[in-house]
Amino acid sequence: MKCRVLLVVLSFATVAAQAQLDPLRNVSGTTPNPGESPWVTSSSGGWTVFHGFDAHATHVGESGPDNPRSDTFSTNWFAAGVEKNFGTRGFVLARGRVSLEPYTVPEEGYPELLQYVSAEGGGPTVGRMRAHDFWGEAAVQLGFRPSASTLLSVYAAAVGDPALGAAPAELRMSGVDFANAPFAYDLQETTHDSTRVVTAGFGTRWLTLEASVFHDAVTSGRHTSIEDGDIDSQSARVTLTPSPNVALQVSRGQLGDANERTVTSASITYGVPKVAVTALWTRREQKDSLSALAPQTAYSVELALRGTRNTFLARAEWVDRPSGFPVIVNDLAVERTTHATAGYIFDLVARPTFRFGVGVNADYHTQSHELPAEYGHKPQSVYAFVRVRSGRL
Repeated sequence: MKCRVLLVVLSFATVAAQAQLDPLRNVSGTTPNPGESPWVTSSSGGWTVFHGFDAHATHVGESGPDNPRSDTFSTNWFAAGVEKNFGTRGFVLARGRVSLEPYTVPEEGYPELLQYVSAEGGGPTVGRMRAHDFWGEAAVQLGFRPSASTLLSVYAAAVGDPALGAAPAELRMSGVDFANAPFAYDLQETTHDSTRVVTAGFGTRWLTLEASVFHDAVTSGRHTSIEDGDIDSQSARVTLTPSPNVALQVSRGQLGDANERTVTSASITYGVPKVAVTALWTRREQKDSLSALAPQTAYSVELALRGTRNTFLARAEWVDRPSGFPVIVNDLAVERTTHATAGYIFDLVARPTFRFGVGVNADYHTQSHELPAEYGHKPQSVYAFVRVRSGRL
């Protein structure tokens, strides 16, 4: 009897380990979403084809400023790939992702009150959010399993995501349904479209160790080109997975030829079909040739509650901005800002692999009385949208 129980436990542990190490759980680079694979898949003869997508058609209106803006735009992405298994030990996976935002978002960016993107993040923009790059990922990953519960892998990408930080906001379970970008975008999200990325990793059921080298790419203008260059950056990440539905990561990267920027990140993510939560902390330290600039820190908590047709969204952010923002940008000092976003979506179509719905996001900002008079009382943006996406995210 004891032997049977032990065999059942070992069998369960092996299956759990294989699920944890499944490369189809990765949404960008080698970064997974907790839980099941986020992709819509079909398999035949050892090959698995997969895809995922999200698109918001959004109208934004403002209240508060002397000259409130309104605009219509679309944020979107489409990803697809193929995986080939070689027995139970090896695999090769290819994945690509594109976004049409360079053509569906104005060149100057869509209106987002009190948003800030630095030149290093693809700006500079103030009060607007830039389009994502057309090329989000073009990558290949090779893997070998020395045992049923361990994985050695190498990831290489012309454009891709190094081992630094959590999954991109637009791809993670807690963030995919928001119509507008997080206000911590400049600190938390700008390395996800790097170039010449190479990541080596070793993973077990509980722990994954990774190291990357890459080029810290920055695009501008329409964001349709690939900003290529020599490898000038490196990062390392440790990820703990105490259960298939929980991931904790700590990572650090040195960016640029002279390591002029250091980014440190820590996060915890929980994901099941009904609930997704991400808590993310990021700190960026930067220096120029003459002096050290003030470190900037961002904290954020993101929540998505999903029913059969109803989705409730919430995000709170505490973000350091250059002193004097939004009128004068002085990187030698920083000021803490606080932002909140709440949202709701009703899905008219709610299938396991496809969702179509209508929704709204609204922003709220504290310390608004400290803003210049032209921002008015309690400046706010409201985003009304139609959203369509694959149903597994």
